[in-house]
Amino acid sequence: MNYAMAVVGHGRYPEGVLSALKLLIGTTDGMTAFNLDETTTHEQFEQRLKTFLDENDHVLVFADMTGGAPHQIVARLMLEQNRPHQYIISSAPLNLILDLYAKNMGGFDDASVDETLRHTVTLSKDLIEILPDRMKTNSDEVPVPDIKHEDEGDGI
Repeated sequence: MNYAMAVVGHGRYPEGVLSALKLLIGTTDGMTAFNLDETTTHEQFEQRLKTFLDENDHVLVFADMTGGAPHQIVARLMLEQNRPHQYIISSAPLNLILDLYAKNMGGFDDASVDETLRHTVTLSKDLIEILPDRMKTNSDEVPVPDIKHEDEGDGI
């Protein structure tokens, strides 16, 4: 089953995520951006989300910040509707969104979607790091890796 996907967030963050997805994998089909910016009231934002949720039984929404207004609004709407196949992942980094978007292209199995989401969130958390990580050394001097790239282009 393919899920309708959306990014909600402050300012133009959702559009930026879609822009990054387009750059990285060439498409954003099935992904919608909901910006809560200076031109959108909370009521307008909520109505757009309500329409999106009403039109799609299987939904995966990524929110920029846990507890932020976009997250609160979509979470409340989902809880009110109590649909078993509508999920929100908050504070979602780009690697998580990219991974789940790619998995969604092949479709999710409704019986294991909960497990897939939890596993992918765990993997994404493991990718967050501080560089240099001085907590793992007994020295103030942390060696900088010598990374050589054949292509010194745009890094993509």
